[in-house]
Amino acid sequence: MNGKDAGRMRAFMGTLDRTERLILLLFYADQLSQAEISLVLDLPESRVSTMLGTLKRQASEAMKHPA
Repeated sequence: MNGKDAGRMRAFMGTLDRTERLILLLFYADQLSQAEISLVLDLPESRVSTMLGTLKRQASEAMKHPA
């Protein structure tokens, strides 16, 4: 990831609430499954799945635009 991409990702992460950031970090950095994330955050697995899909789309869109 180059400097521009890192800046865009940092800016995107800054727009998220705590739960949204945790879902992305647990999924990508800690490589937890959606089922594991649902247990850690005490959320229904369906909610984690929905949020993760939305966050992936938002992150993809954010990476297309300048920070």
